[in-house]
Amino acid sequence: MKNIEEKILMADEEIRQLQNKRKKLISQQKQEERKKRDKRIYEKGAVFESIFTESKNLTKDEFYQLIISLIRKEEANLKILKIIESREEIETQNTEKEDEETKIEE
Repeated sequence: MKNIEEKILMADEEIRQLQNKRKKLISQQKQEERKKRDKRIYEKGAVFESIFTESKNLTKDEFYQLIISLIRKEEANLKILKIIESREEIETQNTEKEDEETKIEE
């Protein structure tokens, strides 16, 4: 009976360790996602400031007002979708080209 109780305790400890490992991995994943997001935001902000150099002196609210006045949201979203579709078409063409080249080599 004692042997079974020890196995149960060992199993409980293993479960606890795996739960801690899971929490750590989730935390690590979130941190990596935050870093990617931050990098993306910094890069895009830098591009904007390099084009509109005077925008460096704007407050957050003023910057937001400027962006709203420069674009029409629906038009911008349509343009974004077109850019993404174009990129996907190019990637599909490249994949097809690579597949054809692989077949030729075989």
